[in-house]
Amino acid sequence: MIFTELTQNEFDQFALHHPLRNFWQTSNMAKMREAKGFSTDYVGIKDDQGNILAGSMLSSIPVFMGSTLVQALRGPLLDYKDEKMVRFFHEHLIEYLKKKNCLYFHIDPYVPYVPHDLDGNVIEGSWDNKDVVELLKKLGYRHEGFTRGIDLTREPRWIYTVPLKDKTPEELMKQFERKTMRSIKKALNYNVQVNELDRDHIYVYENVLKQTSEKRGFEGRDDEYHHRLYDAFHDDGYVKFLNATVNLQDYKKDLLKDLKKQEDVYESSRKRLETQESPKIQKKMELAKEQIDQLHAKLNEADQMIANDGEVLDLASGIFFTYGSEVLCLMSGVYEKYTRFAAPYAMHWKMMNYCIEHGMDRYNLYGTSGNFSPDAEDYGVYLFKKGFQGEVVELIGDFEYIVDPKKYKLYNTLRNIKHKIRK
Repeated sequence: MIFTELTQNEFDQFALHHPLRNFWQTSNMAKMREAKGFSTDYVGIKDDQGNILAGSMLSSIPVFMGSTLVQALRGPLLDYKDEKMVRFFHEHLIEYLKKKNCLYFHIDPYVPYVPHDLDGNVIEGSWDNKDVVELLKKLGYRHEGFTRGIDLTREPRWIYTVPLKDKTPEELMKQFERKTMRSIKKALNYNVQVNELDRDHIYVYENVLKQTSEKRGFEGRDDEYHHRLYDAFHDDGYVKFLNATVNLQDYKKDLLKDLKKQEDVYESSRKRLETQESPKIQKKMELAKEQIDQLHAKLNEADQMIANDGEVLDLASGIFFTYGSEVLCLMSGVYEKYTRFAAPYAMHWKMMNYCIEHGMDRYNLYGTSGNFSPDAEDYGVYLFKKGFQGEVVELIGDFEYIVDPKKYKLYNTLRNIKHKIRK
């Protein structure tokens, strides 16, 4: 085996077909980070025939006295069960990083740790990657721990995915919880439309996210970030900014159709009761009257929404990555006052069908805290994801390797002093 630098094209071709492929380990992500001052290197292992066996996109940025922090975002891409390969890659990579004046090296491999059920309990007696964690620690990496909770400085260690391999949309729909199934059908019945936003209309997504971030108490990305994301990934077909809308005039037409049906039921039931007594028919008429009242209320609400907000409403928006073997929903939001239209379900259903049509293996609803108690800060969001009856995935976590221990000790001391002063 030979450790070597790779060209961008070599790395891209290798990464696209690797089992652990992800959008962080792409030249697209490198391009995006370079706009923020990072520099990029591509390294890997080749066999004697020149075939690439392992590789990584490395992002570097100066942090202290000319030394750099180097990151392999969701990487490196290699077979972590092959100890010989992992050792070879690590030893040669560290020598390479020393020549690059690296202070410390950070990785968070896209590797699951142990399987869990939907309540977060470990499924005993199954596979695990505990040996991978132990191997990395043995090589000198400091594991940041089996963390839970939301840490906005890190990519999530817990994610939620829905396996789709060899499934049809009909089979997929049947596996969902009833509430989820009803919500998808409701969005379809309301004729909620999901369309892709072009670059000039990313502000539509940003407006939704600002409202969502204020509601949930987190700080979203700035507008420049979203444009960089679009520029780096869109032309290669790896990202979609989606927006869900409803035309209220169409919505009213559907309501009026339902109203006519219920009025017919009510009238026919009333006439039958004139000639015969029947508790069953009486109940049917009363239910129809309830539906009629509800439909009139919805029509009045629709007229009010048209008066206040116009005939076409933006309901929800999200960012969806379409790289490799999965579609990943990075972030999404919804206008709270329009939740009745179930627009987030429409977006996810559309992209799950996209997965199936393109032969992808899974749909990734992405981060969750790993806390499954009803008291957890994201429990409501988790229940939403759980409704799709997928899988809880715990990743092995974040690791740090100190390349220059003496300088790092000074750097860490000064950093701690700085943090104390700020407090």
